[in-house]
Amino acid sequence: MGIKMSTIHPDRELRDFLTGKIVVGKSGGGTAPVTVYSDWERPTNGLPADFLVIYMNGNVEGLGTNTNYASGYISVSLYCKMNPDGSVKANRIDKILEQFEKLVDKKKTKNFFFAYDTERYITPTAPNQSSGYSTTTLNLMWHTTQNFNAEQESSGSGSGSEQGA
Repeated sequence: MGIKMSTIHPDRELRDFLTGKIVVGKSGGGTAPVTVYSDWERPTNGLPADFLVIYMNGNVEGLGTNTNYASGYISVSLYCKMNPDGSVKANRIDKILEQFEKLVDKKKTKNFFFAYDTERYITPTAPNQSSGYSTTTLNLMWHTTQNFNAEQESSGSGSGSEQGA
């Protein structure tokens, strides 16, 4: 049986995987987790100083007669509250991005594999004076981890190449 369309949610799985794992320093000492949202759940007010938003970016592509393999793209935007003078908190952003890379690039969660999109890797940090946040966007490729080769070979259409991580 193939993958059900209702279960292809790499954005939600990445959100759940990252929640509580990326932290920032607090002014009084210690650390606090960076909030992670899927695009459809981000509130419009009461936002924290630092947060990530995960967006589905484009179509989901399926492969196999029963769609046993799916792939696509995700964008992850880091929002960081700017300094009172309107400047960007570059060191804070770099520390968050370092943690993100260690957790996500070429890594597998329960049902998905994620890697940076090497053609559209990063949109540099852009300050937005009206919102008070700077935004840095990373682009990821994803695919399901369920290996589709067995079905492809049994139906006579397999290439024998390794597709599922």
